Amino acid sequence: MSPLTASTPAPLAAAAAASAPSRSQSLVQSQSQRQKRPLTRLLQQRNARVERYRQLVRPIALHYHLRCAEPLDDLLQVGLLGLLRAAELYSSQRQTPFDAFARPHIRGAILHYLRDHAPVVRLPRRLEEQHHQLAQLRQQSPQPPSSDQLRLQMGLNPNQWQRLVDSGLHRRPLSLDQLLLDPEAADQLPAASPAADQEGARQVRSLMGQLDASQRAVLERVVLAGWSYRRTGEALRISPMTVQRRLRSGLARLHQLIRPGVPAAGAASGAPGC
Repeated sequence: MSPLTASTPAPLAAAAAASAPSRSQSLVQSQSQRQKRPLTRLLQQRNARVERYRQLVRPIALHYHLRCAEPLDDLLQVGLLGLLRAAELYSSQRQTPFDAFARPHIRGAILHYLRDHAPVVRLPRRLEEQHHQLAQLRQQSPQPPSSDQLRLQMGLNPNQWQRLVDSGLHRRPLSLDQLLLDPEAADQLPAASPAADQEGARQVRSLMGQLDASQRAVLERVVLAGWSYRRTGEALRISPMTVQRRLRSGLARLHQLIRPGVPAAGAASGAPGC
């Protein structure tokens, strides 16, 4: 028999025994509260950064809104998600200011969204409005409407309807994975001429032969083989910046050879980065 039960009356012993679990529970609760305090402090710091730097989102979202058909509100929401991600990853021990750290995350979130959701081919505004009207008619109809019903509701003649349908097929590229899973999806692709493709390839090879050897080496790896700037630079023993310069000059030279007298639309390239 323990000293407590031997020298203490039965009611007091029972009370002491009952208080033992409550003390252990309070210890567990205090430990969990101490563990939650750092997490709460981190969340507060994250939210404070988001509120303080949310003005970074609008200029970036507006920049891409002026270059695509996506609503500005959607791009603002996506940009805020990028800002939130940057606030979670940022550490006060970094030497980089938070605004410089956050901008690439905001821009990257918007670009990922545009890559997955925005149409690759930008159609004339009239066709974009017709596609939007067509989507609304399909959503409002209780049963799937026929093509003739949709055409009559939109007030289009057969030629206008066919143009609308064809433009919808060209808004997005067809996924190669989709072709593997559904071979019949290839019927959605516009018809191509093998002879024209072969002639175009022959002309490109002939024109690339007129380029400088250093430009040709970069174009063959970056454009034709899909190499990154870094991998190309390592293979040619030059810097990624030099790769980019030679790529731009090579593309500009090809443009001059293909369309003499017509200035290039821009120096930016769609080739993969570092």
